[in-house]
Amino acid sequence: MKSRLLILAIVAMGILVLAASCPSDDSSPPPVNLTPVASFTRTPASGNSPLEVDFDGSASSDPDGTIASYHWGFGDGTTASGVAATHTYSTTTTRTFTATLTVTDNGGKTASATRTVTVYAATEPPPSAPCNCAGPDLDCADFSTHAAAQACYEYCLSQGYGDVFRLDGDNDGSACESLP
Repeated sequence: MKSRLLILAIVAMGILVLAASCPSDDSSPPPVNLTPVASFTRTPASGNSPLEVDFDGSASSDPDGTIASYHWGFGDGTTASGVAATHTYSTTTTRTFTATLTVTDNGGKTASATRTVTVYAATEPPPSAPCNCAGPDLDCADFSTHAAAQACYEYCLSQGYGDVFRLDGDNDGSACESLP
């Protein structure tokens, strides 16, 4: 009886040793590199030329890693890199520029976000305020068009109020997108 138990114990131990020395069958695929999210602010969003604008991409993120690089295109042929940048726009006529932030994550995937900057010629006054940023609370129902809501949203951002009326519900830089 003791010899049978001894034999069973030796066999069991041999099976464990063999199992431990076999390579694992880890057939799971390598992890997928998820796309990062590019997001930025620009302050102010409009003003007279020359207009100095601060860009901040620190809200960008990567769900499965880190942002490895930030590349800025300012819409006038100039570029910069880094999480934040300052750019001065100069123009002799009123123009709207599209600034682009492209982020690259530590796995090599990229994502981009854009925002517009309107620069008025130094001789042209900026348009009157489209809304009172410190006034009564507004929502999308108070605007007849997307353009009117966007003008209020951008004006309040440029004056340092931020999205005071929460017109950009999804933080994509576009206010009241459901309006015509």
